Amino acid sequence: MRKRVSEGGVIVQAIAGNHAVFFGLDLSDAARTGCLGWSIHREDHTENDDHWLAGFKTFEAVVPNPDPAVTYLSRDHPMQTFYWGDYSAKPAHEYTYRFVPRFGAPGALEDHPGVEASIDVTTNDPTAGMHGIYFNRGVAASQAYERKFGRSPSQLSGPKQAEALAWLSRGLFEAMVAFIGQATSAQLALRAAVYEFTQPDVLDAFKSAHDAGADVQIVYHANADTQGSANRKAIQDCGLDVLPSPMIPRTRAAIAHNKFIVFCTKDNAGVLTPVSVWTGSTNLSEGGIFGHSNVGHVVRDGAVAGRYLDFWSELQADPELATTQAWTDANSPFAQNDVNSAGIHTLFSPRSNLDPLDWYAGEFADGPSASSSITLPFGMTQAFEDKLTPYNGPALHFVMLDQHDSHQAIWSASRQVFVAVGSEGGPDSLARWAKEALTGFNVHVPYLHTKILLVDPLSANPTVISGSANFSPNSTDLNDENMLVIQGDQDLADVYFTEYARIFQHFYARYWASQLAAGGSAQTQSFLADTDAWQTPYFTVANPKFMLRTLYSTRVEGNA
Repeated sequence: MRKRVSEGGVIVQAIAGNHAVFFGLDLSDAARTGCLGWSIHREDHTENDDHWLAGFKTFEAVVPNPDPAVTYLSRDHPMQTFYWGDYSAKPAHEYTYRFVPRFGAPGALEDHPGVEASIDVTTNDPTAGMHGIYFNRGVAASQAYERKFGRSPSQLSGPKQAEALAWLSRGLFEAMVAFIGQATSAQLALRAAVYEFTQPDVLDAFKSAHDAGADVQIVYHANADTQGSANRKAIQDCGLDVLPSPMIPRTRAAIAHNKFIVFCTKDNAGVLTPVSVWTGSTNLSEGGIFGHSNVGHVVRDGAVAGRYLDFWSELQADPELATTQAWTDANSPFAQNDVNSAGIHTLFSPRSNLDPLDWYAGEFADGPSASSSITLPFGMTQAFEDKLTPYNGPALHFVMLDQHDSHQAIWSASRQVFVAVGSEGGPDSLARWAKEALTGFNVHVPYLHTKILLVDPLSANPTVISGSANFSPNSTDLNDENMLVIQGDQDLADVYFTEYARIFQHFYARYWASQLAAGGSAQTQSFLADTDAWQTPYFTVANPKFMLRTLYSTRVEGNA
C-alpha cells in the first residue's frame, strides 16, 4: 500500500510491502532549521506493542565508544536521513509510525510542539490474494546476523542452527514446503521443473506428496555436469527414484534452469486442472533458500498456472534445443504491445531470438519517467550497456550486482546511476562494526541471485519482471527459463520495491565503504553529525541525495 501525510511541517510518504515499510521524508524550511534528525516511534496494533526504533549510529559526545552489538534508540540518537526503511515489519500487520524531528544539542534533544507526523499503514499478507511473494533474508553477511548468531550456520548446532536457518529463510522455505504440501491425495498433482534439486527437506516434501497418492512428476537438470550429479545423488538419497519414479531427467538443454512448480487438481479420468504456480529465482537447494538473495513468487491464477503446465508438458519429453525454441516461439510469442498491456504475461525460453532481452534493456534505460531497478547476478550484458551508457533523461537507475562488473566505470558514470555490489562489512571498511561473514552455502554467486527488473515501480503503472532467467543472451536463447511480466499492479510493485530497497541499501553502504577503504580512505568514524549540516547534501541540487529525497518524497503516485 501507498500512503502520504503532510502535517506539522513534516511530509511522510509510506510504501508498505510484506516485511518492509519504506519511507520518503521531507521538512518545511522552518522545521529544517536546527533539526538533528528523526526519532521514529512504531506502534504495532496487531501485537499490541509500541516502542522507539533504533539504529547503530550515535552522537560521539554522548556515546563515544558504541558497542557494535548494540543498537541505540532514535529518541536519543535520531536517524539523519530523508529516506528510511523499517525492515523488521511483519506481514498482515497494522502499524502507526510517528516521525518526530529532534532539535537542541546531543544529550539534550527536544521536540518542537506540533512538529511531527503520524501515518497508519497495513503490510501485505502473502498468503492471500493472487500473488504471494517470499524473499529470503539474502543478507547473511549483516550486523543483525552477527548479533543474533555470531557464527555461520554450519558452526551452530541443534535449536540454534534451526533458529539461524529460519531467520535466513524469512518464510521462503516454509512457503515453498507448504506449497508442495498442498498435494495430499490422488485428486491432486504437482508438476515441477528444477535446476538445483538438493535440499533434503524440500525433496522429502515432494516424496511425502508422492507417498500420499498425489501425482508428482519432476523434470530436473540431469546433464553430465556437477549439478546434474548432485541432483541425481540427492534424488537417490531421498528415495524419489522409486518405481514408478516421479523423476524425469532433462539432458538435452544447455541448462535446465527453471525453478517452478505447478499445483493442479486431477479428475477421475486423469485430467489436470492447473490452480496455481510457484516460480521465481529460488533454486531448491540449501544455498538457494538460505544463502544468497532470492524470491519465491506464487501466482494463484489458473490461467497463468496453465501456461506453465503447457511449458512443463513440452519439457518432459526432453526435447532438443531447436524443438524447444520452436515451441516457445509459437506458444510464448513476444510482442511488445502485448507485454506492455495490463495484466500477467509469461515469457518462456529458449527462444530463437533476443527480442525479450532487447525489450528489457530498453524498458530499464529508456522507459521509466522516475526510476528503474535491476539485479544482475552475472554482470551487465551488452544490450543493457548500450542503452544505459548514453542515457540523458530524468530517471534514476538502480543496479545491484553480485560482483563488480568489468565495464562498470563506463555505464555507471552518471550521477543518476546508483550501484550496489555484494560486499561484507566490518572493522576494515565500516568502522567499529562487527566483522560479517557469509553462510558458505554459495560458491559461485555468494550475494545476489534474484532476477528482478522494476520499471517505474513507484508510478501508478509499474512494471514488475521476475523469474528464473538472468538478463543475458544465454538465458534468452539457450537455457530452459521462465519470466513473469506483470503490468499495472501497484500492490505487487510495492512488495518488490520494498524488498529491493532493503537489499540495495544493505549492500550499497558496504560496497562504497569497501571502495573507500581499498583506496586508502579508511572509515575512521561513523557518528551522527551534531548540527543540522547533515541535511546539506539532501538539499543540494544535483547531489545524489537530493535526487533520492525528491524521488521518494514527491514522485510516488497512487497514494491512498
